[in-house]
Parts: sequence; structure tokens; C-alpha cells
Amino acid sequence: AANRAAVAAGDIAPDPFTPQPLDAAALTGTPAERLALVEAALRAADDHAADSVKAAKIRWTIEKGAALKILVDQHLYTARGHTSLATYADEVLHTSRDNVYKTIEAADALRTVLAATRVSKIFDTPPNASQAKVLAPVLALDSGEDKAVEILIDIKTSGKKPTASALKAAAKRLGYTAAIPTPTPGADTDDAQRRTEANRKMTAAADAAERALALYEEALALGVTPAHPARADADLARLTRAGRVLAKQTRLPGATTAAERA
Repeated sequence: AANRAAVAAGDIAPDPFTPQPLDAAALTGTPAERLALVEAALRAADDHAADSVKAAKIRWTIEKGAALKILVDQHLYTARGHTSLATYADEVLHTSRDNVYKTIEAADALRTVLAATRVSKIFDTPPNASQAKVLAPVLALDSGEDKAVEILIDIKTSGKKPTASALKAAAKRLGYTAAIPTPTPGADTDDAQRRTEANRKMTAAADAAERALALYEEALALGVTPAHPARADADLARLTRAGRVLAKQTRLPGATTAAERA
């Protein structure tokens, strides 16, 4: 209850260093009554742990997303010699360009929902990114906070949990779905960067395949029958299938000819 009150009051990540341990000296009553108090304390500890994990994830998303937004808006990745966000994300952040934009989107949505105190207080636990991404565009409407509160009350009245899917369904039922976008910002933009990323990954895959084929050639050069013929046959089928899929997707004449030969 204390953690949830702190979240509702705007403290996104309640202080984990203020535990409230059960005091053995304060326990009174029969053994059964004391057991009931101990079991209640155990359940409360689990609830507090879950709340702390959720709050920490929210804080991480907001802080990470805010930093990534500055990185993208100011093209700061070029300061390291990267010509695209895609290569910087892959080589420095060890994630994808799309995940960068998704984190930015989630952070913006969470900040919007947490700033709407009437909305955030209705949640029993801190809202997650999926819930926030449904409510944030509703909050941008005229009287948006009233509409978001209406959506949450509608769900609570029905006895359901305010999952992202339940929020979407309630928004649709109440006529607020036009505000909810489906694409992720940046996910379908800048085709040149996406092609660059795809080409880089294809080159890396080709290099890995070349190394794998060299190992196969070394194994075959030994001139012995594979210890596990069925597995060797399955491995060959996997390589052939991968070549055919690549040829079909790239639609390159050379690739198609090689795949047909295989």
C-alpha cells in the first residue's frame, strides 16, 4: 500500500531502502492468529517486490527513452563517426533502430500518463508501457483526461483488469479509438537507413555462411562417413532452404540461379 501510494503521489520508483519488517515482539494472540499475520506479511513482501520491479522498469524506460530521444533528434551518433542511427544502435547500443524508436515512444507515453494524476491514481499498480501507449493519445484529445478516466472506470465497472487490450476495447466502445495510432514512430521512415541496415546484416550473414561452409569442407575432406548421417542431412537441408528463401526474398538473378542449382 505504501509503495502504491508513493507511485500515485508521483514518486515513480519508491525507495527500496525503507522496508517495514514484521516485528516479532509486536505479535500477539494465538499461534493461529500469529501465523495469519506472518502469512499476510509474506504476501505483502511479494506485492512490494512486484511493485518495485514495475516501478524500476518504468523509471528505466523513461530515463532511457529521454536520452535516446536527444540522441536521435540531435543526430549525436554522428559524433562517433556513424552515418546512420541503425549502425550506431547495432554496434554501440547492441539493439536495433526500431527498438530505439519503440523505447522513445514508450517513454513519451509513460510520462504523459503519469503526469495525468487522475488517470495514474486509478491504476492499482504503475501502468506499463503497453497501457500507456493506449491512453497517451486519448489524453491528447480535448478533455482527454476525462476521456481516459472514463475508459478506466468502464473497465473497472466490468470487473476486468486494465490490460492494453482491455483499454483498446473500451476506447473503441466509447468512440475514442481514432486517437490511438497503430504504427511506431520512425518504424516505417527513412528507407535508406533501413536498406543500409538490411544490407549490413546480409553481408554479416554471408560471411558467417562462408565460414560455416569452410568448416563443412574441412570435415568432408577427412573422407569419412558422418557419425550422424541424419543430422548431417538435416543440416544440409537447412542450408539449402536458407539459400532458397534468400533468393526468393532478394529476387536477385544470381541468387535465384544458385538456389536452383542447390
